[in-house]
Amino acid sequence: MVDHPSTLLRPDDLLRHLRDLRTHTHEGAVSRSDKEALYRRAVDLLTPVARSVLDAANAAFLDGTGDVRVVGPVDDGYGGLVSMFELSWPEQRAGSVVRGPRGPLQPVRIVAHYGDTFHHPHLAASDIGDWPLQVTSPADARRQEGVLAAIVERELHQRIYESDWHIIPAARRDDVDRGRDTSGDGGGDDRP
Repeated sequence: MVDHPSTLLRPDDLLRHLRDLRTHTHEGAVSRSDKEALYRRAVDLLTPVARSVLDAANAAFLDGTGDVRVVGPVDDGYGGLVSMFELSWPEQRAGSVVRGPRGPLQPVRIVAHYGDTFHHPHLAASDIGDWPLQVTSPADARRQEGVLAAIVERELHQRIYESDWHIIPAARRDDVDRGRDTSGDGGGDDRP
């Protein structure tokens, strides 16, 4: 759609999203059922890319102890659809939230949702963000890799914040010192 020299931006996605808003369509589809069919196809196309990003995070941070799971598309309980690409691991499943509302520590999640009143679907983290979900081809799905990686990194950081850095197996490896602040303050978290 747009010839843009930067690979950091995804202008096609936002411009297509704006076209959807202007025309009250999603990738040319007008009816809710046609839009839902496009959403389901987008989730199918996005699944291998999301799995790849979650597998990479599992290898890099969880020492391969994690499990990737795809949930959906399912009813979101409000008349819309939701799909989740989840990464869970033993320390997370055994953990609990100690900062914020108490409860079990949730898996890392990439969420693809299509709310009942929305013109089109979005990508998000478990509790923040909305990025356009403009996926109608394998190339569109591959273009989402950077957004999915940012979501996963944010989600991992949020689980550390909600609980403790000990939940990340890589934090206990010697090679983590290469990326750590050497001031001796534990990278900003003064808990032992």
